[in-house]
Amino acid sequence: MEKQTFYFIILSMKEYKETQHSIHYKSLSDLSFYSAGYEKCKHSYSYGPKYRNYQLIHFVLSGEGTPHINEQTFNLKQGDAFLIPSGKISYYKASATNPWCYTWISFLGINSQNYIYQMMIKTDDIYIIHNLDITKYKTLIDEIINLQENNVIHYLKANSLLFLIPAQLFEDINLSENQMQTKSLANDLKFVNYAEKLILKAIAKKFCIHPNYLTRIFHEKFHLSLKQYIMQLKLKKARSLLITTELSISPSMYRKYYAEK
Repeated sequence: MEKQTFYFIILSMKEYKETQHSIHYKSLSDLSFYSAGYEKCKHSYSYGPKYRNYQLIHFVLSGEGTPHINEQTFNLKQGDAFLIPSGKISYYKASATNPWCYTWISFLGINSQNYIYQMMIKTDDIYIIHNLDITKYKTLIDEIINLQENNVIHYLKANSLLFLIPAQLFEDINLSENQMQTKSLANDLKFVNYAEKLILKAIAKKFCIHPNYLTRIFHEKFHLSLKQYIMQLKLKKARSLLITTELSISPSMYRKYYAEK
């Protein structure tokens, strides 16, 4: 029985983590590989909440699951990818009926946050990229996982494969050089943690601009008001809580949930 259990674990989860170089060393590079892996999750398997100091991208190979990133919740399926930037708390859970199988890659470096930021501002759901040809990403990550040994040769090979993944993602989401050089204030506003009890004036103060100007630039960029955007986030969160918890729909219970977090 013990051999069978061990065999199942080997098949359901694989990971290659480079340990020859410190996180500090990698953080000073332009872009540096940290880890890659594959996991076939059990029903309702969950991971987190987790805070990371590196960038992480998951590619959903099959099944379904729900990631919660920076107080936002998404329902994903095969062909989707979810991005977890450094410094954001994340939690994710496999479907109870159709659990997902995913592969992932993580990386650090001076420009790593900029690269992942550029992907995020190009997508409608910020942390999610939909309808990808997942097989090409799986192929690249499988090559990394199969390296196994920790030495300079495999470190360089892992990094060479790592560079191909964001390059391919930039192509798939049609990210142009002009977009790469542009960081608009409206895009920055989408990354504020709206789980905090922030009013419009407080958000404007955070960005050192007038509330009226904040409202106008956000509407011009996303065709809805900041207030409407925050309400959409709250509704998505409420829907997720109704599906995944036993909380009452009363406002007092919803407030109690956030007070305990």
